Amino acid sequence: MLSRKLLILLFITFVLPQNAMSGYGFGSSIDNTDASSVGASNKLMPSFKDDVSLSNPSTWHNLLFSYFNTSVDVQNANFQSSNSTNFSLSSVKLVIPWKQKMAFGVSFEPFLSREVFINDTTKTTFTFDEEELLYTRINSSSGGPSKASLSFGYKLNDFGSFGTNLNIVFGSSRNTRNLIIENDNHLLQSRDYFSGTMIDLFYSTSRMKFKDNPILISASLSMPLRGIDIENDSYQAFIDFNDNSFHDNNDFPALGGALLPLNQKFKNELKITSFSFGVDYEFSPRKHLQAEIIQWNDDGEHNLNSSIYETYIESKNKLSLSYIKFAQPFSRDRLNFKASMFIQNYGAKNLENINEVGLGLGVGYSFGITGNQIDFGYKYANRSGIYIVGDETLHMFNLGISIGDLWFVKRREI
Repeated sequence: MLSRKLLILLFITFVLPQNAMSGYGFGSSIDNTDASSVGASNKLMPSFKDDVSLSNPSTWHNLLFSYFNTSVDVQNANFQSSNSTNFSLSSVKLVIPWKQKMAFGVSFEPFLSREVFINDTTKTTFTFDEEELLYTRINSSSGGPSKASLSFGYKLNDFGSFGTNLNIVFGSSRNTRNLIIENDNHLLQSRDYFSGTMIDLFYSTSRMKFKDNPILISASLSMPLRGIDIENDSYQAFIDFNDNSFHDNNDFPALGGALLPLNQKFKNELKITSFSFGVDYEFSPRKHLQAEIIQWNDDGEHNLNSSIYETYIESKNKLSLSYIKFAQPFSRDRLNFKASMFIQNYGAKNLENINEVGLGLGVGYSFGITGNQIDFGYKYANRSGIYIVGDETLHMFNLGISIGDLWFVKRREI
């Protein structure tokens, strides 16, 4: 229990932004966590430097310096009459190359987001003891699992490289169902605690060329080493007389007289596998055209019914196309530019599919002898077919700062 509390305190800064997709299952998946990849709308293809993606360790051996990267985002979500804006820390990552032959990394980032608040738009009535009572329902969830990753990349030869991530999933979320009867809050609360491990495998090759220009091909496979287990604590319902959303001695029943929470454990609730494939064509020096596809599936048991919607996302497919112009290292050319478009389809269990289309834009500025970089990414997305909600519009702004140094790198003349 102590270690669980320490993890929750350590990663409390991952305050996830609200969106309607968070009401599906155990939360919505996070597509891009670092600012450099937001504008490109992909993960495998180079978006940080000319031949480096921060999300693809098989490209890290190309770095000349070690980098510490942190990214924050501001997300605005609009659905029905709701408008929510949230600020959150989206990732922290340290990447250390060694002799341009291999690289090591460690990172922390959110895995799923359960931040959502859904309520009745109008009041409803029911009759009790010949008296008509007004009631409103509010369902909300917050938090979600995070992911800690240990990464390794290795250059196999002049054309090919390999990478891997060992991912440890942890964290918790809180769910609240509130029935408001004549202005009195009747709360039913529960907590979910997540634990699991996953592995990602990466391979990149630049063996192919077109019109003497290089083509980079990358692929990745993500699969569970151990399915994500969930421990659920369900608390006794209570009337929240002081409207603070917490059970205390001012409520009914008083906290001291309440029953202990019902604890249940669910094995393999989430078993997520995904495959990604991408192509990068450098048609002119530092100018790239990129395409990437992602296929994602969840084959978990899903025996725990703690979702706001009684469904979950069981599959999704994404196609992204992007254009990137990189800055020239050690010159006056310091700007990176990215533009992209993408389409995505979500398969919901026993409900209609959700369709998403979007655009991405990004600008990066390099400075300093070690290639420090500030990245700004913007993503616009429109989703249709969301249960009850209908359509949703997202605007996400992501700011990332990468500081380079000669940590663990053999010193060289520049």
